[in-house]
Amino acid sequence: MTDSKRDERLRRDRLGKLQREMKKHHIGAMVLCNPVNVRFATGVSVMPIWTSVNLARYAVVPPEGDPQLFEYGKALFRATAVWPKSRPARYWQQRFSQYKAVEAGLAWADDIVELMREWGTTGGKVAIDILDHYGYSSLLARGLTVCDADEPLDEAKLVKTEDEIALLRRSCEVADIALGDLERAIRPGITENELMGVFWGKMISLGGEHCSTRLLVSGDKMNPWFYEAGDRKVEIGDLVGIDTDMIGPEGYLCDISRTFLCGEKPNDDQKEAYRIAYDFIQQTIELCQVGVNYEDIMARAPRSRPEYVEQSYSCMIHGSGLDDEPPFFPYPEQNGLVPRGELKENMVLSVEYYAGKKGKRDGVKLEEQILLTKNGPELLSHFPFESRLL
Repeated sequence: MTDSKRDERLRRDRLGKLQREMKKHHIGAMVLCNPVNVRFATGVSVMPIWTSVNLARYAVVPPEGDPQLFEYGKALFRATAVWPKSRPARYWQQRFSQYKAVEAGLAWADDIVELMREWGTTGGKVAIDILDHYGYSSLLARGLTVCDADEPLDEAKLVKTEDEIALLRRSCEVADIALGDLERAIRPGITENELMGVFWGKMISLGGEHCSTRLLVSGDKMNPWFYEAGDRKVEIGDLVGIDTDMIGPEGYLCDISRTFLCGEKPNDDQKEAYRIAYDFIQQTIELCQVGVNYEDIMARAPRSRPEYVEQSYSCMIHGSGLDDEPPFFPYPEQNGLVPRGELKENMVLSVEYYAGKKGKRDGVKLEEQILLTKNGPELLSHFPFESRLL
């Protein structure tokens, strides 16, 4: 099958999943401004980082038929190559329209009213993902009933198609290769920024797009987690950790974490933290079986040792697709919101753990990405763990 046929099937299958959910929720139009959601519904991506903070392109999706893509003006040719009826986007945000923001917002809402009239969905709910004040108030001013788009979007993204799984595999392959370059580059005197450049350079050369974070740190920045790459130089005996958060080929996520050792002789604290994180990941992956209820996972999930609870990570398991996706599972000790549902075949999940004691120098971040199959969880990432720390 040619790439063009695969891309067309990918677009149509994703759109079909979304429109089925729209019908279930009685949605007459879905207005998408989040570039991840626009890409899911249309297959078109233009400047995703810039358009994540500027409402410069958007899509309006009907419950049946083709989506109407409103593209950033100078890039309209990108949209019409896929959806010939695409139009230039209107700009109603205050930063673009200034003193005409109200007028521009109402004109934008009028376009949506007209589309719903053409589609025969007038009176249906309008689902939105992210909007500013002027956009939201304009929809209300035109008498539209507005609802949130997250629930139908999340359901549509939950189970991956064959083509999505292939792209997720490819993204993990790219990350594995880039991690190999990163590991070989670790040496005393190299900075975190330089290591970040090694990883980014390789993944981009292989078709990756960007990383959503700069979570690559070393030494005393490993504890607590969530420092970001800077000009700190790696020293002998340091741990070096990375959470890839990598948007790979065609926008699909590889979200895995590894922690490396600079040198040959880890200390006891490093080995303990690494073993705790590693064992937690392996035990939790084994729980991820098709048909298992979410509450059962929470009940059977490993418990952290008390000294590791305070600085535990924010999420034990989450879905992975074009971005971090539901379901999001808290750690049992966090007493967080437990999602509802059960694991299904062809879901893709990331399982993660951070082990770091408060007041200690070292911490360890590990994470794997898995595909749920009828025969059990399958690893999509294959980069080895640090044998010197196990």
